[in-house]
Amino acid sequence: MKINDVEKITGLTAKAIRLYESKGLVNIARDANGYRNYSDSDIEVLMTIKLFRSVGASVSDIKLYLCGVISVDELINKRKSEILKESGKNSKNYLICQSITDEKSFDGLLNTESFTEKDEMKYGAYGALSVGIDIGTTTISAVIYDIDNKKQLEDYSIPHNSYISSNVRVEQDVSLIIDKAIRLLYHITDSYEGIVSIGITGQMHGIVYIDENGDAVSNLVTWQDKRADTPLEGGKSACEEIYQATGERISTGYGIATHYCNMRSGEIPSDAVGFCSIMDLFAMKICALKKVISHSSVAASLGLFDTEGNGFMKDKIARLGIEGSFLPEVTGKTVVIGECKGIPVSVPIGDNQASFLGSVKDNSTSLLVNIGTGSQVSTVSDCLITNSKDIELRPFIEGKYLLCGSALCGGYAYAMLEEFFRSYLTMAGMPEVSQYNTINRIASESYEKGEKGLLIDVSFFGKRNDPNVRGSIKNIDRQSFTPSGLIIGVLKGMCNELYELYGAFNERKTDIVASGGGVKRNETLKMIISDCFGMGVSENTENEEAARGAALFSALAVGKISYNNGFSEYINIKRGF
Repeated sequence: MKINDVEKITGLTAKAIRLYESKGLVNIARDANGYRNYSDSDIEVLMTIKLFRSVGASVSDIKLYLCGVISVDELINKRKSEILKESGKNSKNYLICQSITDEKSFDGLLNTESFTEKDEMKYGAYGALSVGIDIGTTTISAVIYDIDNKKQLEDYSIPHNSYISSNVRVEQDVSLIIDKAIRLLYHITDSYEGIVSIGITGQMHGIVYIDENGDAVSNLVTWQDKRADTPLEGGKSACEEIYQATGERISTGYGIATHYCNMRSGEIPSDAVGFCSIMDLFAMKICALKKVISHSSVAASLGLFDTEGNGFMKDKIARLGIEGSFLPEVTGKTVVIGECKGIPVSVPIGDNQASFLGSVKDNSTSLLVNIGTGSQVSTVSDCLITNSKDIELRPFIEGKYLLCGSALCGGYAYAMLEEFFRSYLTMAGMPEVSQYNTINRIASESYEKGEKGLLIDVSFFGKRNDPNVRGSIKNIDRQSFTPSGLIIGVLKGMCNELYELYGAFNERKTDIVASGGGVKRNETLKMIISDCFGMGVSENTENEEAARGAALFSALAVGKISYNNGFSEYINIKRGF
């Protein structure tokens, strides 16, 4: 059948149908004279796309479902999570998603109301491509970057739903993470020609044990794990014993602290010969390697690392009874470590470093402020000295270092605030509806009027150097004790915490690049960042900064681009406040 017949049957416009075809969601056969000839199965696919688009699912997510990378449950559960933040459980879209989950089929659900198609860009010819994969704490993200035309073609983000945790122990299912990451990567490599490099990044600090074949023999113990802070036999925690033996402080959740704790409690797998990060394991799997090669940016996150010497403090590690053979081999260079389907794969890089590479056009002038679930302030430095125990000096690239101050609560403080207001409504017998739109509106109106807000310390999860610290609320009087005062106070508290960390840097910059989901969804937060730091704020125009940074890093590794204080030609940002 012809496209005008398809329009009548599906209710979709010709423009929408051709968009989906251009995006690879549906493949239409052509007859002898070259005209598209739509089949019944094409109609079914288009109606499925229409259903998922009607509840706001992204074209990228629908494509992953149609290509078998994710299941319908994974697609719908992701969209339900997004809707909860946007409008709550009683919204129409959430109820439709729930119906899809309950029905386990699309019968009777395809006659949803029509929707307005966004004018999405159709990508035609493209140049040499680089792929970036980010194995995050909760999601696996990817970007396809056109190096020659300096633009991001597509981005993906899928939850890996891999947690296996208790109050103290926080682990993730390695096989689930690796399987989903491989399916996503292979989907991309099968969909695009001309891929010249693959870059990898992911969550740092955590470890997975491997055997002599490079296979995982444990779960991933994540950076959120608290076992190294719990008392061992003798009364001291693993972190306390490490400090006593080495004179070096190390936080719980860092790989060497986890390994030492497991060693003391007899929990190291019998067939383990080493440990590595989750992104290093992924690189080994796709390149068929048996030996870990870890970039210094990743290795340093495990703890007891000599940044200047670009290697582990092996003498101090030996005092703990840890065998040096368990440690990964370290490189500080931008190198290719193997191939996946004939495509060069660069050594994985830390997610903080990757986010910086994917966000900052010029590191000589710019500071990166990232606010997501946590928050960080980072800048590049040539100096090996830090002025504060709150600041980490992390390996970067090109012989430089990254100064980083991290807040444990960060953007999660705003999520706690939204939950506070939402829980009040349910206690009052009102429907459970997301309060983000409301508190964002109140924040905007109140801040523009000059409201100062309450004085709030948002150290609700403690600080890296003192996990026992807790937040506080001050400056309460008759005028400030209001919902708007609380909202403005939390936003200011988030920014003040980062500004205090920046104050301990030995570098001064002139402008800020803001990134992370917390910034992208809150215009008032960008204004407060600008006012707090006294600098102009720019924002990335594309999603998935860490995956983009990994892609650019891999393009650097194969000699397709150069780094001169930043990938200035390859990063698009917009000026904020």
